[in-house]
Amino acid sequence: MFSIFLFILSLIPICVGITLLVLFKSNKLSKIIFIFLVMVSFWHLDIAFLYSVNLFEKETINFFYRLFRFGSIMITPMLFHLGYTIAQEMLSDNLKKKWRFIINKYAVSLLYLIAVVSYLTSYSKYGVQKLELLEVGQSIFYFPVYGELSWVFYTNIILFIFSVSSSILISKNVKNKMFRSFLMYFNVFSVFSYAIGALNIFPEARLLASPIAMLVFSLSILILTSRLHFDIINSFNKKLKEQKQFLFKVIDLNPNYIYAQDHSGRYTLVNESFAQLVRMDIQDIIGKTDIDLQKARDEQAPLLGNDAFNLPEIQFIREETLTTASGDKIWVQTAKVPIRMNELPNVLAVSTDITERKNYEDEIMYQANHDILTGLPNRRKFNEDLKTLLEESTDSSKNAIMLLDIDRFKYINDALGHDVGDLLLIEVSKRIENLLKSSHPCGKIYRLGGDEFTILLQGYTALDSEIVANELIDVFKNGIIVDGSEYFTTPSIGISIYPDHGNDANLLIKHADTAMYYVKAKGKNNYHLFTSEMQQHVFRKMMIEKQLRTAIESDEFELYYQPIIDLKTNEIIGMESLIRWDNKVLGRVTPDELISVAEDTGIIIPLGQWILKTALKQTAEWQKQSHKQIMISINISVKQLLDPMFVESVKVVLEDVTIDPSTVVLEITESIAMYRETMIEKLNALKNLGVRLSMDDFGTGYSSLSYLNKYPLDSLKIDKSFVLEMIHDAENKGIVKTIIAIAKELNLKVIAEGVEGQEEYHFLNTIGCDYAQGYYSSPPLPANEFKEKWLQLI
Repeated sequence: MFSIFLFILSLIPICVGITLLVLFKSNKLSKIIFIFLVMVSFWHLDIAFLYSVNLFEKETINFFYRLFRFGSIMITPMLFHLGYTIAQEMLSDNLKKKWRFIINKYAVSLLYLIAVVSYLTSYSKYGVQKLELLEVGQSIFYFPVYGELSWVFYTNIILFIFSVSSSILISKNVKNKMFRSFLMYFNVFSVFSYAIGALNIFPEARLLASPIAMLVFSLSILILTSRLHFDIINSFNKKLKEQKQFLFKVIDLNPNYIYAQDHSGRYTLVNESFAQLVRMDIQDIIGKTDIDLQKARDEQAPLLGNDAFNLPEIQFIREETLTTASGDKIWVQTAKVPIRMNELPNVLAVSTDITERKNYEDEIMYQANHDILTGLPNRRKFNEDLKTLLEESTDSSKNAIMLLDIDRFKYINDALGHDVGDLLLIEVSKRIENLLKSSHPCGKIYRLGGDEFTILLQGYTALDSEIVANELIDVFKNGIIVDGSEYFTTPSIGISIYPDHGNDANLLIKHADTAMYYVKAKGKNNYHLFTSEMQQHVFRKMMIEKQLRTAIESDEFELYYQPIIDLKTNEIIGMESLIRWDNKVLGRVTPDELISVAEDTGIIIPLGQWILKTALKQTAEWQKQSHKQIMISINISVKQLLDPMFVESVKVVLEDVTIDPSTVVLEITESIAMYRETMIEKLNALKNLGVRLSMDDFGTGYSSLSYLNKYPLDSLKIDKSFVLEMIHDAENKGIVKTIIAIAKELNLKVIAEGVEGQEEYHFLNTIGCDYAQGYYSSPPLPANEFKEKWLQLI
């Protein structure tokens, strides 16, 4: 029975070795120690067989004894191998180099070879001569009697001392404190156990030293292994705790809102940023749902908006709003990742505050859809809104599109600079916007660019839109104050109606644009609904522009002259030059058509220069031939006056033609009132040249008495619209008398144009008008006819 007990004890080292493999995941070192423990089991097995007197025959016992002596012999090289493995796995490179001459793979192989030789020796009679049956006390067992080569086995003891010494020295250099302690104790217990086991050479020990040594060694290794494992677990837990604390610190320091919720929507993790967001302590949030937090904060709006809590099945990122404790809503970009904890679904979320980015995007979108200068919606927004409006409209609904252009705005920009022009546009946009808000709240105004605005009037008919257009024109009747100066401007408005003038946005815009340019061509400061005839007008205007660009070089222009008569003497005192144009493609082009296109295209500058030079040259020639100081009146466009080189160009022509400047009258219009300060300086410069200045078409424009006396004028010309009907219209008659009275007070001569009857002629004379011009005296005539009829030259 004792032998069976010994066999069972032999399994203990193997069990300890298996435990070691499991705990340390079968690394190289644990495998070496496991094999070492197997050798210890083998060593004990040969003792168990020596006690199996009653179980086996002597020959069987002899066979297995010699077989399992392999274990006791192999312990020595296994310890050296352990030292080698420690050196390779746990020492630094410097220490490896230090030990490489003693402990290396060749030395390991040599020790294994010596052990094999020792083992084979035990099979011969020179190694183990025989097994002798002994009875010591109550113990009966076979005791090995060694032969002549017994010194081989004692040599193995010396090698064991060398191996364990090497292993101890190497173990001392292991940096890891836990493993160093384990290895040191392992070697110590190996020495202690081996020393106990060596007592088996004495029969009096009854071979019981081996079981005792094996038990001591196995239990020691088991305790060491458990302790090492416990230390590793503690170290791991400590590191895990440190990492957890570090992770929580990183999470808390993270400016993003980090939180986790379980399957019930209860918060299981929140960081400091999230706690500050809801103005609650972290511990007060953990375990609560959004509804709980809402109640705790006594708020109506839930933290995460109106979305019910749900667990995502896949990771996703979305933008959403959060309600802060102060009630403010912020934009966040939330990434939610589904995770499982304790086999239950959870969600981890990281929300990044993107309010600034969203505000920036809103600002970019606003800038993309609004004019920076006026703050009005721009062309892009207009196109979007018009498209949407048309898509939502039915065949029976009416919508009006108004295109509004500021008359002569370019002149203001050129003369006074963009700063004044911008301020003027801002004031214009405010006036239009205020009108729409107060009287037409469904109307929307947009700035297309430059001086062009458009207005959308949903549900407005043609008649409704005409009412709005008249109100817009009235808005411009009062001057606009910019930087302390008053400026006058007018609108030209084109209107198209959906679906009367088109069913798509592009066509409606085109037709409104056509109507607007039609208004400009007809004198500006008005409105007009689109008609099909306007397309012909626009086409003609395009053709006029095309032909006009080559007309001067082709010598297609001609000047006509209309006499100006002194009402007291009935004699001619001068004439006005009037341009005429016959084109082979267009035929006769009216002066209004010609001047309008010339001003819009800028051709008025070279054309005006040609008129000035031709008229002065002709007048100088007639003065020389007639020996009379006949006056010549020449119309000057505002655009010419705005030309920085205009005064110099007049001076050059006067010098080239050699004409008395006092006989030259430059006729300007009341539209110069929009550029008062600039024009006063320019007009004074012209007066310094010696020419005379006359205000043409007086009474129809923007002049006020406060500025009239500041202009260096010599005369006023009463517009023909007052003269034509004054005999039959008491109001016009009163206006004419008033103008003449004003002129006399300002010491200005008065010319009445449009005098077509004798009655008007005599009436003007009786009320003190100085000069008359019109068909009553003569229509405009070509130079030859005028010379023959009025200058009586041969």
